[in-house]
Amino acid sequence: MTKENNDEINVALLLERIEIMRKELVNIGFRDGLTASSTIKYSESLDEQIETFQKLIRDRNT
Repeated sequence: MTKENNDEINVALLLERIEIMRKELVNIGFRDGLTASSTIKYSESLDEQIETFQKLIRDRNT
């Protein structure tokens, strides 16, 4: 497997994880409230995943 193929797989898996986390964040927000510590903590985790995705894309395009 080439590095490019591996990068594409990583990006696809990360996108899938982000989508799952986004849906879960909505559920947590409805359940606990938008300002609850659980919602904020999960949102921060999702932000980290999005930042990782953006870095992968940026590095792949340079």
